[in-house]
This record gives sequence, structure tokens and C-alpha cells, in this order.
Amino acid sequence: TYMAGKNVLVVDDNSTNREILKEQLSGWKLLPQLTDSAENAIKIFNDKPGFYDLVITDMQMPGMDGVTFAKKIREISPDVPMILLSSVGDEYNQTNNKLFSAILTKPVRQHMLCRHISKAINPTFVVRSEAPQQKMSAAFAAEYPYRILIAEDNEINQQVIQFILQKLGYEPALVSNGLTAVQAQKEHSYDLVLMDMQMPEMDGLEATRTIRSGNDDAVIIALTANTMAGDQERCLEAGMNDYLGKPINVEELKEKLIMWAGR
Repeated sequence: TYMAGKNVLVVDDNSTNREILKEQLSGWKLLPQLTDSAENAIKIFNDKPGFYDLVITDMQMPGMDGVTFAKKIREISPDVPMILLSSVGDEYNQTNNKLFSAILTKPVRQHMLCRHISKAINPTFVVRSEAPQQKMSAAFAAEYPYRILIAEDNEINQQVIQFILQKLGYEPALVSNGLTAVQAQKEHSYDLVLMDMQMPEMDGLEATRTIRSGNDDAVIIALTANTMAGDQERCLEAGMNDYLGKPINVEELKEKLIMWAGR
């Protein structure tokens, strides 16, 4: 796609946010360069004039905030597109809108980030509005086709996830521990694995490492009851692409399926 191979400079003082953005951008075949401060970013940008196709910056950072940073980048490069990630309550003048291709409020919905990146890199791309749609329709799987494996040992959770996916038009396979997940993935090469973190025989992290050791690039999404930053980092380090909190939220699951379909 036109996004593949584009160079993106990511500026955020929070290491977890940087890693999450890195994983998302890499999944969309973009080439992210990460830095933890606006000052470092200006040096990096100056060292490679014309190299970066997009800049994504946090608003609140120590030393220099995102708007001040963007103004300095504009002095170096009048045309490079920039996206600002802001928290609710950030104070910035609406005139700053002219600095940015988009100002997105955190936490950013991932498919919206993907759309706005597409729009920033390719201005002819149309960002579709969030059209109201039926929550669960079998047409969803036709638009975002996947062969899905669910690895989950809790019977109730199995039934809930299976029910949601079937309503969306999928026919997921089901295993109840990490060991059988590894075997099933080896035999059938599913496109996407929903992997519970805590399972008997072999946990989700170990199962993911084993799958990745076979050069398998399936999308693996962790299912975790704890969405703490440490858990998120462990998921990414093990080779998972993303994570979903439990209990499963239908809209969040759909967002993940939409986002990773474009990989």
C-alpha cells in the first residue's frame, strides 16, 4: 500500500506509549523512529532533512510541548504532515489546527489513527466518518476476512468470544491451552490468534514465543484481565501484536479486527 515504507518520527516521553505506537505503525508496514523528547526529535529531524514523511507527537512533554515542537519543525520543513496526540483538557489555541493534519484525543481508536495517518501521507485519502452500523453483522467477516483461532481455557469466556465472532460472520477454531494452540497454529496457520495470557500446560506468552520461533507472522492478540502497562509490555516483548481487555468489548474487538486487516 501507499503507507508501506514511509518514515515516521514518533515523539513521546512515555516509553509504553512509544512501544505501542511502534508496534501499530510497524504492523501497518510504516518505518517508525522513536524518541523521548522534542529536543531530541529536532536534532534527528535536522540530521535527515526531507527524510521523514510524517511526525506524530504527544502534547504534554517535559521541556517542550507538542505545539512548540511542531512550530519549530515547521520552520525546518513547511510541508511535513504532523499529527498531535493530546489528552482531554489540554489547552491549545484552535489556530494550532493549521499546524497539524489531525489532533487526536487519547486514547486514540486505532482504526482512526490508521485513517488519519493515511490521510496525512496521502491527502487524496478520504477519512470516512464513524457511520452508525449494526453492532454485530455477519457481513463484517466478508469485509475483514480472517481464519481465527481462540486459545482460552475458561469455558464461559470461550462461549462469549465464540458467540461474538460467529455473529460477526466468522467460524473460529477453539483450543483450551497454550500447547494445543501452538500445535493448531502449526497445522493450520490461522491468520489471527486470540490468545489468553493465563492457561494450563503453557501460558499465552510462552505459546506466542513458540509460534514466533517458527517464523509465523500471524496476528496474535492477547486476552488479558489486567491491562496494566507492565502486562502490555510483556505481550509485545513476547511477540504479540496487540491486546484486548477481558471481558471482551464487541466494539474494541471489531476495532482490532479492522486495524490488523490492513497489515
